[in-house]
Amino acid sequence: MLKKSFLAGLAVFGLAFTDSFAALSTDDYVEAAWMTTRFFGAQRSGQGPNWILDGTNNPTSFTKDSYNGKDVSGGWFDCGDHVMYGQSQGYSSYVLALAFAEFTTGFYDLYTGDYTDYKASKDYTRKGGKPNDVRDLLEELRYEADFWVKAAIDENNFVTVKGNGNQDHMKWVTAGAMSKLGTGDGGEPREITGNANDAYTPGMAAAMLAVMARIDPDESARAKYLKAAKTAFAYSKKHKGVTNSQGFYESSWWNGIWEDGPFLAALELYRTTKEETYKTEAKNFYDKIDFGKNGFSRFSYPDASPLSDLLGEFVFGWNPLGDYAGVQNYLDNMYLNVTDSKGIFNKDAKGPGTFPTRSPAGGAYLYALYAKFAQDDSYDEAIEKNIAFLLGDNSNKKSYVVGFNRNGANAPTRPHHRGYYGNEDPGRDVNGAGSPPEKNKLLGGMIAGDFTSGSHNGSTADWQVNEVCVDLNAPLVGALGYILSKKAPVEKVASDVEDPEEQKKKEEEERKKKEEEEKKHQEEGIISGRVLNTNAFSIVRGTSSITINSANSVPFKVQVFGLNGKLDQEFTSKGATLNVSLKNKGMQIIKVTSKNATKTFKVNNY
Repeated sequence: MLKKSFLAGLAVFGLAFTDSFAALSTDDYVEAAWMTTRFFGAQRSGQGPNWILDGTNNPTSFTKDSYNGKDVSGGWFDCGDHVMYGQSQGYSSYVLALAFAEFTTGFYDLYTGDYTDYKASKDYTRKGGKPNDVRDLLEELRYEADFWVKAAIDENNFVTVKGNGNQDHMKWVTAGAMSKLGTGDGGEPREITGNANDAYTPGMAAAMLAVMARIDPDESARAKYLKAAKTAFAYSKKHKGVTNSQGFYESSWWNGIWEDGPFLAALELYRTTKEETYKTEAKNFYDKIDFGKNGFSRFSYPDASPLSDLLGEFVFGWNPLGDYAGVQNYLDNMYLNVTDSKGIFNKDAKGPGTFPTRSPAGGAYLYALYAKFAQDDSYDEAIEKNIAFLLGDNSNKKSYVVGFNRNGANAPTRPHHRGYYGNEDPGRDVNGAGSPPEKNKLLGGMIAGDFTSGSHNGSTADWQVNEVCVDLNAPLVGALGYILSKKAPVEKVASDVEDPEEQKKKEEEERKKKEEEEKKHQEEGIISGRVLNTNAFSIVRGTSSITINSANSVPFKVQVFGLNGKLDQEFTSKGATLNVSLKNKGMQIIKVTSKNATKTFKVNNY
């Protein structure tokens, strides 16, 4: 009832996706999607390229990361530091890959994935980018997927963490500069965790890779990703729980629910391969997820259960809860039924340290997926309203995305992010880094936030408010993709992979069309330089002659008429074949008659 009354209230203002309540234009959403997507390029570890390190003395970072002699460099930094925590990274990469697969037309091609376009133009705004026929999010996803391929060494070795959080937090410098510091200050060589008792992280990575094995346009890449997905899943099945990382990521945060990782891996492997064994394995993990235990917590990296509930229902038709049966009720109890008076998903978390921006972004993302799978757009205004809120369409005009200041929104300028400031001097502390380079001001990361204050916290050191993380941006980017897929979809870019269902539909339409044309041709007897089989006769058209063939090798008569009905020529054949030279140009009516059959053809004699 609450959902109905809330949506009824929204209906007063207009239908789904109107601009009646939001100050943001479609172009504003395009700008936000561009910025928040490119943020992942500022999180690149390894050879890169990483656009935020352009212009520094150290444009690459941590290229020597290895485990048992194997290269495991690359991937995304999880937040404003330089440790790679797979616990949040696996979640983020899967959330984004799934969004790309489901809302493909909402993701644009505005820049080149190696950022050479920005370098050449010396303009790091949206105008400085150059399309390259690959959707931008796909290029960001590829960088992460290629790391997961390295991380999935074999079913007994999987890299879940790179670096030591305590060592990493010693110096406030860029990733490239930190790489050259000693191990004690977060530099190389650094600790690599490759055999943790962790099922969640490799499970989420496997799910991401399985999606990539469907959506990447490169056939060899799809094969590579599928192989790594199977390896990561095999590791996941042999383990339990989540990696514990020195207080930075506590396994207890998952509340004992880690089966979402291997469940989603099996589900996506099933969607990609259609192999029933994966469905059986998915059910095994699904039945162990305690959906009621986390039923009222927010969607976030330590609680993927809302996503498991949604996909379990729409992919397999499974319903986990009695009283909360159905993904719609499950989501409503988590978001729509606990909104504030303005319809924003923020009642459960508001102040510093609660990372409140997760709620509007996560809720919008989940409802977007629900809308896609259920073909139900009744939540569209709630989706847009919550994303608009995060972009500054609120009473304080407070944007939570670094650099996004459309419509006079006040954007954060002191994010807790080392690369943003471009500082390579290890002697400076967190609040002494100075102003960022001009290009870095468009970072595009969403901060943790504080909904209890009308102004931004100006302390870079205050990570509880100003931290920017890949797990914060992932649902936001996904929801923006959904909004743009409805407002201003880009139906096709050159590299797109044809959706299997759409491809199957097109093939079926082509088959029916061909059958109809064949039937029409047979009925009319129209020949176009090929053999046309009939019940008794067939004709092959030559340059100025025709050859009539009898299927039964019986005598037959051939009469050639003009369109006026005048008989122009007449022939008889005692065998199976007769060649006839046509004396007149233009359309001719050819009537072939035997004792038991008559067939009429139309032939255009040029």
